[in-house]
Amino acid sequence: MSMRRRTLRYRTWGAVAALLGLAALTVAALGLAAVPQAVTDERQYLQAETCADATPAPHASCLHARKARVATVVIRAEPKQEEFTLRLHKAPGLPWEIDMGGEGPLLERLDVGDDVTVTLWRDHAVVVARDGIAQETADTPEDEADVILAVALTLIPIGAFLLHTGASACAGARAWADTGLPAVLVLRLKWALGSTLCVLPTFALADLAELGPVGEALLWCALVPLVRHYLVWKSVRSRGRHARPLAAGSTLL
Repeated sequence: MSMRRRTLRYRTWGAVAALLGLAALTVAALGLAAVPQAVTDERQYLQAETCADATPAPHASCLHARKARVATVVIRAEPKQEEFTLRLHKAPGLPWEIDMGGEGPLLERLDVGDDVTVTLWRDHAVVVARDGIAQETADTPEDEADVILAVALTLIPIGAFLLHTGASACAGARAWADTGLPAVLVLRLKWALGSTLCVLPTFALADLAELGPVGEALLWCALVPLVRHYLVWKSVRSRGRHARPLAAGSTLL
C-alpha cells in the first residue's frame, strides 16, 4: 500500500474515532448535567404525600390513584432475558406499559381483564394494587441519579480515548503511515477500559458508605489515577531495568 493511501486511511479512521469520542463525551456531559435534577426528583418523590385534590392536575407532584384494566401480563424469568411487564388498556393520563421489576407479589396473580389501581407520581406509575395486594414498580425516580451517573462515568474514559486517539491520528497521519501505530495507544486503551471498570467498585463502595452522587463521582476520580499508576508501574517493570530509556519528553500515558 502506498504512503498516500496509508495516510488517508489513518486520517479517515481517525476522523471517525474522533467523532465517536465527541459523541460519547457529549452524552456523558448531558448525563452529568441531568444528575442534580434526578437527585431533586428522587428527594421530592420520597417526601411526596397523597394529593389533597381528588382530581389532581396531570403530572402532579403528589401521589394519586387511578383505576385501570389489565391488557397483557408478561413474565419472563430467563437469566439473560428477564421481563416483568404489565400492559394496560389505553386511558388518558395512564402509561400503557409498566415495568414491574419482578413477578411478585402481585404481577403473577394478574390476568387479562383484571381491574387494578395504579398510584401515580408525575408521569411515574409507582405502585399497582388489587384486592389489598400492592407491588412497587421499577418506574420510580429512586436510584435514577445513580444510573445516569454510572452511564456518564462509563462513557467519559472511552470517549476521551477515542477523541484523543482520533485527533492524534488525523494530525499525525503521515508519521503513523510511516512508522505504524504508536505503542503507547495500547496503554492508553488499557487505562480507558480500566477507568470504565472502576465504575463497578465505585458504586459498590459508595453503596456501603451511603454516598450520594457527588461522593460517587469523587471516589471514581480517585480510582482513575490509581489505574494509571498501576499501568505505568507494570509497563516499566515489564520493560526491565536494562531496557532502552524513553526518548526525552515522551511518556507512557
